[in-house]
Amino acid sequence: MPKALLYVIDTAKRDEYPTLKNFLVKGGYEVDVAVGSRDVNVNYTVDLMTLPSDKLPTLFEEYDAFALAGGFKIYYHVLQKKPPLKIWDLNIDKERLAQLVVEFNRRRKLLIAPMAVPAYVAQLGLLSGRHATVYPVTELIKILRDNKVNFVNKQVVRSENIITVKDITTTSEKEFLAALREKG
Repeated sequence: MPKALLYVIDTAKRDEYPTLKNFLVKGGYEVDVAVGSRDVNVNYTVDLMTLPSDKLPTLFEEYDAFALAGGFKIYYHVLQKKPPLKIWDLNIDKERLAQLVVEFNRRRKLLIAPMAVPAYVAQLGLLSGRHATVYPVTELIKILRDNKVNFVNKQVVRSENIITVKDITTTSEKEFLAALREKG
């Protein structure tokens, strides 16, 4: 059974994390949850705050897919806006987050980016020249376009090994699973 690592950055968008996890399980993945801060109230198996750097390569070997539930924290981080509430500060190791996303992509592992996360992935340069979708906010769409991403106004878009999702909470299971099963 393939394994997915689901990095939960924020749970403020209530249904993002459980919906994403449920879709991955229904897609045949064994899902482990990772956290990078103590303000995320989820059960987890991987603690990225305390994981030594020399153990990171084991994650890239062990998991076939990497998914991010970024919530409002990633949204404000990507837009470089000050969040209205302190609890929405991105209080994780940003360098480690970038390292994880870049390395999983470099190894051609499946990368699942819902909501505002596609804009973050675009800022890392990983979506340049590819098709992608993003949560329908003008500023996020502009980030995609500014980073040479072909914005597609669909719920789910797969481009090679990267699946972008407009809004995981309104995406049908059927749409998501079709993209998950599509050859990348």
